[in-house]
Amino acid sequence: MDANDKRYIIGIDLGTTNSAVSYVDLAAENGDSSRIRLFQIPQLTGAGEFSRLPVLPSFLYIPGDYDISKSAITIPWKTEDDNFVGAFSRDHGASVPARLVSSAKSWLCHDKADRHARILPWGAEADVNKVSPVTATAYFLKHIRNAWNHAMGDEVELYMENQFVTLTVPASFDEVARDMTLEASALAGFGPVTLLEEPLAAFYSWLTRHEKDWDDHVKPDELILVCDVGGGTTDFTLITLREVDGSPRFERIAVGDHLILGGDNIDLALARHAEAVLFRRKTRGSLTGDRWKMLCHQCRQAKEMLLDGFGESRKITLMGKGRKVIGDVLTTELGRKEVEHIVLEGFFPVVDRTDERKAMSRKGITEFGLPYEPEPAITRHMGWFLEHHGEDVMKALGRNSPAPDLILFNGGSLKSRVIQDRIREALRHWFGISDTALPRVLANPNPDTAVALGAAYYGLVRAGRGVRVGSGSARAYYMGVRTDSPRQEAVCIVERGMDEGSRIILEDRTFEVLTNQPVGFEVFSSSFRSGDKAGDLVVVDDTLTPLPPLRTVIQFGKKGAEKLIPVDIEAEYTEVGTLGIWCRSRISDHRWQLRFQLRDAGAAADVSETEVFDESVVDAVCRKIENAFSSDADPKALTALVKDIGGMIDRPRDQWPLTLIRKMADALLGRVSARGARHLAESRWLNLLGYCLRPGMGDGFDEHRIRKLWKIYKGGPIHGNNPQVRSEWWIMWRRVAGGLKPGQQRQFIQDLTPVMFPKKEARVRVAPQEYLEIWMAVANMELLLVKDKIKWGRKLLSELNDRKAMPQHFWSLSRMGARDLLYGPVDRVIPPDEAARWIAAVLDRDWPDPRSALLAAAQMSRKTGDRIRDVDDGTTRRVIDALARNGASADDLRPLREVVPMKQQEINTVFGEALPSGIVLRAEGSK
Repeated sequence: MDANDKRYIIGIDLGTTNSAVSYVDLAAENGDSSRIRLFQIPQLTGAGEFSRLPVLPSFLYIPGDYDISKSAITIPWKTEDDNFVGAFSRDHGASVPARLVSSAKSWLCHDKADRHARILPWGAEADVNKVSPVTATAYFLKHIRNAWNHAMGDEVELYMENQFVTLTVPASFDEVARDMTLEASALAGFGPVTLLEEPLAAFYSWLTRHEKDWDDHVKPDELILVCDVGGGTTDFTLITLREVDGSPRFERIAVGDHLILGGDNIDLALARHAEAVLFRRKTRGSLTGDRWKMLCHQCRQAKEMLLDGFGESRKITLMGKGRKVIGDVLTTELGRKEVEHIVLEGFFPVVDRTDERKAMSRKGITEFGLPYEPEPAITRHMGWFLEHHGEDVMKALGRNSPAPDLILFNGGSLKSRVIQDRIREALRHWFGISDTALPRVLANPNPDTAVALGAAYYGLVRAGRGVRVGSGSARAYYMGVRTDSPRQEAVCIVERGMDEGSRIILEDRTFEVLTNQPVGFEVFSSSFRSGDKAGDLVVVDDTLTPLPPLRTVIQFGKKGAEKLIPVDIEAEYTEVGTLGIWCRSRISDHRWQLRFQLRDAGAAADVSETEVFDESVVDAVCRKIENAFSSDADPKALTALVKDIGGMIDRPRDQWPLTLIRKMADALLGRVSARGARHLAESRWLNLLGYCLRPGMGDGFDEHRIRKLWKIYKGGPIHGNNPQVRSEWWIMWRRVAGGLKPGQQRQFIQDLTPVMFPKKEARVRVAPQEYLEIWMAVANMELLLVKDKIKWGRKLLSELNDRKAMPQHFWSLSRMGARDLLYGPVDRVIPPDEAARWIAAVLDRDWPDPRSALLAAAQMSRKTGDRIRDVDDGTTRRVIDALARNGASADDLRPLREVVPMKQQEINTVFGEALPSGIVLRAEGSK
């Protein structure tokens, strides 16, 4: 894509809080950088008011039938629905937060959510027509495109989709979030767009003003820190000026890791402070739902006004609801000094260099469903970033200290001079430098629009008309390989700093893939490993960040037979700034692209191999299985099979590693017909397969295995008249439920509806043990729709009675009402008020053995930090009191009072049994 072939070069800053657009007309005065203009974006600014503003607030409002009139939201171009974005969306939505989508950009990188699911606004009622994070992002881009095209009139060749467009993303966005940004742009009707990291765009913006005199401000070998703190993310980038072949050249030498930390977190901190003040004068309590969202929006408005110097205080008013609109009004004030103290000490404190970076076992507060960074001190992250890249600085500049010589502040959260001075003070303290050596500030007069302006300038650079910053790939990428080493290893496929459009072929390493079935590859990235070259073999450790695996089906040959073929791996850092990886056949002209495999739901599993057996041992175990399930096998071989396998590998069953049991699962799937021989064979087959394939995910080929297994589902058990076979049937599906797709889980409960919700004339007799196993299988289906979970949970609750209630019943109820899911996305959690009703029903009765009932209530009351999911304080206090009366310790009660990550033993209990050795299901908040 050549920028010179277009009339306009356009830069778009797609921000968490505000978006902006700039452009260059290449036909006007040769399109030099002085001609970069800001596009004033037309948008609704009030009821029936349509005006141009320099930014487009990144808020989407979804109108209801009666909350706003259609005449108030009229837009001068055709739209597909009544949803609207921009200033009026933000302002009107502050009073109707249940219909307001905000922070959609942060949701794009939330790996515990299904980013294609209609989950926003987070926590909205069922009558709100929700949208997915990708769709919400597309709304902002579509408005920008429509606004531009409307201004161009009928000149289609000048429409935005026909221009050279640069779209900015946080430097810390991983490849999945980048791909979803491109997906959103395509959904909005854009043509090809080029991605550019936001801190780099901010520096390009500085260059637009100093294209002729940059050498008066920056000297060779000086280190520039770009500190970019926006509404949703914090990004750090290091740039230097070096002599290359006798000519000066700006080069980026490091970028930071992903931090969901920014203005949103500051707003939440202010809101928590205001809430504490509000309830200091009242009975203890807290805000929930819409009133909490309203408070956060008002605190954001107060912060922006007070830190910008508009007044000394700001009144906060929360109206009541329904008949209490007047009587339940809450008011307080936020003062400027108060806000500055919370912001400076909470987010920009002066901290010591000796502070060690502790491994965080969980993400931080999850207000509004987002997994915010647990360490809020941005200055501490800045120090850690600089220390991490000390080796890069040494290699690039030959000096020991990574302390920057210059700093460029960007992002709405850093506009305040007070905050900028505090960051410089923090650098002085961290590195022990004198006041005279404090980093000089590169002026950025327009932090709200700098990224957009820099994005347009980058387009000029691509057209050969500006000062280029050597950048390339912000990360190195690696692909996992199997070697003789006991440690997991990976080969470097893309070097850090590789220029856009570069391609690597790993010709020195031969890979083999099995054709005509799914194949998968583990992929890792690193933003601070340096010196690795394409083809280098490295040990997988905490310097590498795992990405979703790459998947494809290698279609080869007309007959579709499975065949092992040799391939080369090709990697490319594309012209648009994304990673592309292909398999290329060595025996034909075929070439297959590998794509990131995103589950239909958010979470997956964390896998680390604890032990790998020699291939001959694995083969011997598989032969043992095949022989035991052969047609002429002795029934005693089936009875002793598990014990015999344990003896062969000298390991008890609960210590069989993932690679072994998945090979065993393959052997069992190859003997699927053997279960028809006798009921003992089917019972053993179901039991062992469920055990070996649990939890249905974690290995690259599990999706393929589940697809094979699902083929027998409709037929049901062959020996269905045998009680043990029927129980093992349900146990198996419970164990592998995590690998089923949402549609398969839905079909599972639909097929059970006649049994579990029988009509009087069509009751089906089910043995008590089988009935328990059915409930446990249903409860483990975390991808079910919320409405289905509520229906089935209420049914289970109605059947509980003092005499027949079993621990499995309470376990099932707690799984369906859990606040944290083990593998399902956060949007499949039932509402807290529904969970509170279940908890009350459990606590209102005296059970002969209350332990299971209390454990279920505790699980449904466990804190997540997300007010949209957490049950109300009154319910939680009631559970705490009940547990305390029954001897619960302070440690037992902690998860009900604060966010505590689940321990592996707890996860095993919640899942129903121990997980395979080498696989960990990660609950929300335990990442």
